[in-house]
Amino acid sequence: MKKVFALLLTMLMLLSLCACGGNGGGDSQPSDGDAQQTEGDSQPSGGSDEDADNFYLDIKFSNVFQPTEWNYKASEKLAEMITERTEGHITVTYYGQNELDCYGDSVTQAVNNANWMGLEEPSLFADYVGDAATLIGPMLYNSDDEYNYVMDSDLVKDVCDRLAAENIHILDTHYSFGFRSVVTNLDVKTPDDLKGHQLRATSSALFTKTLECLGATPVPMSFTECLSAISSGVVEGFEGSTSTLSGAGAPYELVKKVALTNHLIATRWLFMPEDLYQSIPTKWRDILDECAYECGMWEQTSCREDEDTQKEMLAGQGVTWNEVDLDAFTAACEPVYDWICEEYGADPALRGKLVELINEYRANNS
Repeated sequence: MKKVFALLLTMLMLLSLCACGGNGGGDSQPSDGDAQQTEGDSQPSGGSDEDADNFYLDIKFSNVFQPTEWNYKASEKLAEMITERTEGHITVTYYGQNELDCYGDSVTQAVNNANWMGLEEPSLFADYVGDAATLIGPMLYNSDDEYNYVMDSDLVKDVCDRLAAENIHILDTHYSFGFRSVVTNLDVKTPDDLKGHQLRATSSALFTKTLECLGATPVPMSFTECLSAISSGVVEGFEGSTSTLSGAGAPYELVKKVALTNHLIATRWLFMPEDLYQSIPTKWRDILDECAYECGMWEQTSCREDEDTQKEMLAGQGVTWNEVDLDAFTAACEPVYDWICEEYGADPALRGKLVELINEYRANNS
């Protein structure tokens, strides 16, 4: 009898072990975000340094930029740098020129926890944390240094922490390439000079609203469509940086006058899924962080150093620049901040805090 009882007990134990193995040892089932990864991707597990040598990860890195643009060059450099410095434990494959998801779709890839990295305009994160749009609002910064000072502040750290709760990890905020101004064949000095004129706008709702407040009628479209739209008279120009004007498709052949509104800093934030980031062992994560920052500052510095060369080339093509009534454009953009608060639920006090920080920087660096 005892032998029978012992045999039954052994069988029950074996059945119990099999059951545990069948459900993954009690691990939770994949979330909806896991189910929506890019096809063919699989999420790694574990983040301890003990497993670093056995850790491997393939990341797809996507944005819209063309080979002549600084964001493309920095993205390409970053992908190569991460792959090399992590000795292939993190392999980043870069897809530019809108080959894979871009803009809001790229952010969604991160939220859904794909093996993904993106470089997008910060206001696209406002659907998740509204304050992100205020951080790069119009007529705020006068230089990269002012922008960097704010980006290194606790205000921005708080926004990044809240984005992390939405599964968006901000790797770096320094991928900047100058300031955006109004580019047309018009003589523009005040917002009134843009009234009744249609200009190309990006897919960013913040950029569209800003262009509207500058006085123009925004027409959202891709930049490749913009050039043919200018040729056919659908739009009369666009708002963009010096590198955009001198870049792919030779826009300077179509529009020759730059009104120096400098209304928005031309910047992008580098990001990936928070859960994916946390799964990376510290050994490789530290290298990832270093590469992200290094490439962002490389782009910012390189673009600034190259701008004089670009302007010289543009001047040779007949492009001219003119100063504008900055006070008039600043006043015209005031409603944008009210719109950000209404549209995204942003903190109405945040803009004032940003201005205090910028004034602090100016006082200490005048």
